[in-house]
Amino acid sequence: MSRTSCRFISALAVLLVTAAACGDDDAATSTTATATTAATTTAATSPTTAPPAPTELRFTFEGVAGAQGKILVGTVFGEGGALAATICEPVASDPFSGAAVAATAAPDNPCGHDAPYGVPLTTDGVYSYMVAIYTGGSQTAELCAFGEVIVDGPTEVVIAAADLTADNCNA
Repeated sequence: MSRTSCRFISALAVLLVTAAACGDDDAATSTTATATTAATTTAATSPTTAPPAPTELRFTFEGVAGAQGKILVGTVFGEGGALAATICEPVASDPFSGAAVAATAAPDNPCGHDAPYGVPLTTDGVYSYMVAIYTGGSQTAELCAFGEVIVDGPTEVVIAAADLTADNCNA
């Protein structure tokens, strides 16, 4: 099995566990969605995107439609496919736009970013990622986007609505 296939299968497994653990959060605030991999780029149409910290990996979502009430779950892998960070962002509007910073998660709940977890990813390097939309409690991704990013200082991955496709969940 190729290294890419192994990473994809690993990412899908982590996302499935994450979606099941995250459940539904009706009180969550909204965020934005748009996708393209780029280091240190900012989406011009995202008024809710805060400036990045000195070194962090931020995912910005723009114009994600039809996902209200669902969860955007992202998994970031470092060298050798080791889990480096996660993002979990409830989709509270349609269309949805927002941002999330990749951070360490509790081992028993990938969406658990409470102390001592929730430490932002701040190590420069090459990372692969997979972002998927799930219905809370489900283990089946509906739409997915994946890629690689080089983190070298503040880095932003922009995920556009068009980047999230069902075909990407089966790649």
